Amino acid sequence: MGTLLQDVQYGLRSLTRSRGFAVASVLTLALGIGANTMIFSVINTVLLQPLPYVEPNRLVMVWETTERVPEERDSVSLPNYRDWQAENHAFEGMALFDAIGKGYNLSGSGPDSDPEQVSGVRVSASFFPLLGIKPYLGRTFRPEEETPGKDREVVLSYGLWKRRYNGDPALVGRTLQVDGDDYKVVGVMPPEFQFQYRGLLRELWVPIGYTDGDQQRDSRSFEVCARLKPGVTVRQARAEMESLAQSLSRQYPQDDAGRGATVTPMSRLEARDRWQTLRTLLAAVGFVLLIACVNVANLMLARSAVRQKELGVRRALGAGQARIARQLLTESLLLSLAGGAAGFLLVVRSTAFLIPILPYHIRTPPFQHFDTLRMDGRVFGFALLISCLAGVLAGIAPAFSGVGRDLNRSLKAGVGASPGGPDSGARLRHALVASEVALALLVLAGAGLTIDSMARLLAVKPGLDPKNVLTMEMSLPQFNIYYGPPFHPLFCHDLDESIGALPGVVSVSSISHLPLRGVPADRGFTIEGRPDPGAGNMAISNYAVACPNYFATLRIPLLQGREFTDKDRLAAPPVAIINASMARRFWPGQSAVGERFKQGGYNSTEPWLTVIGVVQDVRQGGLDGDFVPQFFRPYAQAAWPVMTIVVRTAGDPLALAAVTKKALADIDPDQPVSNIRTMKEVLDDSLGPRRFPMLLLITFSLLALVLAAVGLVGVVSYSVAQRTHEIGIRMALGARRTDVLRLVVSRTMLWVAVGVGLGLIGSVSLRRLLAGLLYGVSPTDPVVLGAVSVLLAAVALLASYIPARRAAKVDPLVALRWE
Repeated sequence: MGTLLQDVQYGLRSLTRSRGFAVASVLTLALGIGANTMIFSVINTVLLQPLPYVEPNRLVMVWETTERVPEERDSVSLPNYRDWQAENHAFEGMALFDAIGKGYNLSGSGPDSDPEQVSGVRVSASFFPLLGIKPYLGRTFRPEEETPGKDREVVLSYGLWKRRYNGDPALVGRTLQVDGDDYKVVGVMPPEFQFQYRGLLRELWVPIGYTDGDQQRDSRSFEVCARLKPGVTVRQARAEMESLAQSLSRQYPQDDAGRGATVTPMSRLEARDRWQTLRTLLAAVGFVLLIACVNVANLMLARSAVRQKELGVRRALGAGQARIARQLLTESLLLSLAGGAAGFLLVVRSTAFLIPILPYHIRTPPFQHFDTLRMDGRVFGFALLISCLAGVLAGIAPAFSGVGRDLNRSLKAGVGASPGGPDSGARLRHALVASEVALALLVLAGAGLTIDSMARLLAVKPGLDPKNVLTMEMSLPQFNIYYGPPFHPLFCHDLDESIGALPGVVSVSSISHLPLRGVPADRGFTIEGRPDPGAGNMAISNYAVACPNYFATLRIPLLQGREFTDKDRLAAPPVAIINASMARRFWPGQSAVGERFKQGGYNSTEPWLTVIGVVQDVRQGGLDGDFVPQFFRPYAQAAWPVMTIVVRTAGDPLALAAVTKKALADIDPDQPVSNIRTMKEVLDDSLGPRRFPMLLLITFSLLALVLAAVGLVGVVSYSVAQRTHEIGIRMALGARRTDVLRLVVSRTMLWVAVGVGLGLIGSVSLRRLLAGLLYGVSPTDPVVLGAVSVLLAAVALLASYIPARRAAKVDPLVALRWE
């Protein structure tokens, strides 16, 4: 321990005498370590933190599956849930909640309080006890409150209670207006319970309130969570649930044929999608850190060459090679720890700026919510670990180089001879440059591929015109949650009357599932006149509810037939509009207009729907999504609890946001709107999962390029300084400046070419790293790889040309007197 302290003290004194070298090394390592720590802080927050519930490792989600697509997780029907609950032996408890959730309108909380729409969810009475969450005030729901009755109950989040009701403890027991009905506040949840699901932070809970539609076995509208019994594994639970599902499939072939069940740990839900993006960024910043380590290693190699006499004296006084190597490694570790501290402070200061640019699917993990990145002991430990690792990586080459020098030659270094004569470490430094170039090429290739991918994606036509379209959401209570009839049958008519008459409004309509915002609801259906395929092979299509004039408002071309009109009311014949994909798949080579189908199987009580029109396909889940079959029903015949209003304007749509909101309030002051955005913003948000990694990869690639260029300049400059005497002799013997220039540049570019070659070979690894982040481009695209290779070679040429040009201007007489 005493010798280690001596090494640390000596290292600090040595670095203090070389402040320029120390500052350059610390800053270089701070950039690499800081970038790695930043990405790890995101991983730590969204992937590594345990769910904020009691014993979260025992919490799981239980899904239905289909024989046709076994890896796809499906919502659960109420009858199946009840059978699972009664017959399973793997779970300590089970609960269910609404698969979609909705916006609830709050009003009447005070004379100065405006109506507010908050996101809520229906839950069973066992939901909160299953998670192990106790209310901050009051109580949660009782089993008898699950069935709809005269009395209605509501539980509020702590944030909503504080924000809207000023944290009034007397609120518990009072009645609130929720969707125009009286709801009794029975509890307030604690501040640490922030339940986020499907990207929305839920602030209100109501009892599940089973409807007539929920009682149908083929109506799958719920998510099921469960708590494993102590000692039961996920694999055991999965096997039991699959067995139960197969038994129900045989027992109810009409509704459950071909259906299975699976179990997923709650903590891993959607983790794969987030990890896919973050692992690519972690690899990129890892390459940046390696480049920084190579730069510092080259700086230390150059410094150790200058310190040959000092090291020789220490060896002559009895210091062994191991002691010299340890001293050099200690200095490297001191530099890396200082760089790690600077990088950690940089990350702490920048986390607030990182949260807003995180893509939607990363910043909205299910079952938890965060508004800041966790900078806890795990992140600090990671920063410390990679700081030590960087110190070893940066110092190992200089340490071995320093101990391998000839003792007599080292002692002669200060007696008029060149420090060490010809640079014996030149080959090692150039090998490090080659590795630096290879790593920079990998990061540049990743950035180039994502840029090319984004360019291809932006060229994709969404199937609609997003220009000058304003969107806003409105919650519309209805009798049967997700099945008609509508509570407000004249909603579409009133919408057109109030908004359509505003100056600057071209047209207005509404849709249940706005395009480019994710996957909508789906429905199984049966086509009239065709054999019954059975429940397991029923055709499935995406489903949406729309008001008249919707397709015209978003300028979605009508290919056949007509749009919905005000005549398509509840008493009128049931109708539907389908998209081109549905027409091609189920009515190939013929017109689908006039054909009929109905939701569910042949025995379904749903009415037959007549196809009245065919519209062009629209990218529903994003520009990178495939076209899938979809059908639409008129709002007056089907309804939906949350509708998105779309308004096409003659000018800037946001300029009409206030007057549009006021016009809607004039119709019904208790029905507020929320999430006001332009369709262009919706389109931009859909690109977030690809834009975020692209922007960070561009940033990291520029950093890698700068570090590689700086490292190259340093190596070439040092090499030129070491060869000044040789250059003088060559020029004295008649070599021209161009010859000297060619000599220095060609030798450097040879190693750069080796690095580019290694980088191109290593680019094969990008196939797995970039999987899922690219659109329309291969990870080994020759055009992109060729372009980044040329760019890197050009930067390297410029970086080597600058010191080479300086070498070509050396005066031969001065050079000959150099030693």
